Amino acid sequence: DSSDGLAWSLHELSKASNVGFEIEAMPLAPEAREFAKMHGLDPIELCFYGGEEYELVVTVKPKLWRKAQKAVEEAGGKLIKIGRTVEKKGIYLKVKDGTVPLEPRGWEHFRREK
Repeated sequence: DSSDGLAWSLHELSKASNVGFEIEAMPLAPEAREFAKMHGLDPIELCFYGGEEYELVVTVKPKLWRKAQKAVEEAGGKLIKIGRTVEKKGIYLKVKDGTVPLEPRGWEHFRREK
């Protein structure tokens, strides 16, 4: 699950699967983007490094996408495609001018401020 942050979950999945990920669509609701803009917050930071969203992060082979999507919808959920696997190690977010790496960090429940 992504409760420790989406970037952290993607890095863990990357290590376990021995693949990298290229994120093509940042999964952030329009309301969250507007909130970030109003409060001077970085939407990338909110999307990838926040915590407590408790969403499942999975990979699905392209040829099985529709079948998986239907099964999840029948169970009352929704699959959202955010990217694809790549051979290059690491997690990269597609932006206008190319890609930027996403750091392997996330929400730390017991972190003490120094």
